[in-house]
Amino acid sequence: MRTRHYHLMAAPTRDNLTRAIIRRGHWEPLETKVFIGLLKPGAMVVDAGANFGHYALTAANVVGSNGQVIAFEPHPKTYGLLVANAALLSTDNLRAIQAGLSDTSGKITLYSDSANPGGHSFFEWNLRRSDGHKETVPVYSLDDFLKKELPGKRLDVLKMDVQGFEMNLLNGAKETITKDKPSVLCEVTPEALQRAGSSHSELLKFFKDLEYQMTVVDSEAERLVPTSFEALVTALTNTDAEYFDILFQATS
Repeated sequence: MRTRHYHLMAAPTRDNLTRAIIRRGHWEPLETKVFIGLLKPGAMVVDAGANFGHYALTAANVVGSNGQVIAFEPHPKTYGLLVANAALLSTDNLRAIQAGLSDTSGKITLYSDSANPGGHSFFEWNLRRSDGHKETVPVYSLDDFLKKELPGKRLDVLKMDVQGFEMNLLNGAKETITKDKPSVLCEVTPEALQRAGSSHSELLKFFKDLEYQMTVVDSEAERLVPTSFEALVTALTNTDAEYFDILFQATS
């Protein structure tokens, strides 16, 4: 199937997010527009929780042959689709990694969500419906991975959709984020963060301490809402929404 930004292998089955692409012809249009605005030719992009590759494929076609996209997807079946989609690109600048990102490098149990193909999680309680399927998958600290695989390269953009594992990822990427100050587009899930032993306040403070500005990507109202740390903590504390898409950008 051809979309506005890339070609992909699309399957009309309930266990695949590409079913929505077939119905709608697009995926997360406002978030995608914001994401593209962060990219430039030659940039390096990391997609954490890449799924079938929407953001990774989009980035690959913008950053060009001199750019680099690293897409992390731990779920084996979803990773297979990501690899198939990467093979449709006209450039070879997208590298798919069958792993997750965490605070340390090692192995961890991944639980499959039989009701949500975008909801496979390192926390079994975070599933909408479990069929009991689980497997051990590798995880990397992003700091460790980049030092070993891409030494000296600057990270320009980080996209995160990791189902409550946000602070694990950020703690393993703190050196890189502090040094490179990449733009970060993150799906923030308040309840999942709390149940994981963290909080949205901790996540927002991570970026506040690094002097990042914060903007809510409100796809329902189709607008961007710049906000303060204090206002965003309050909004996420009192929300009924499952998640917020937030853009973090360095101010210095």
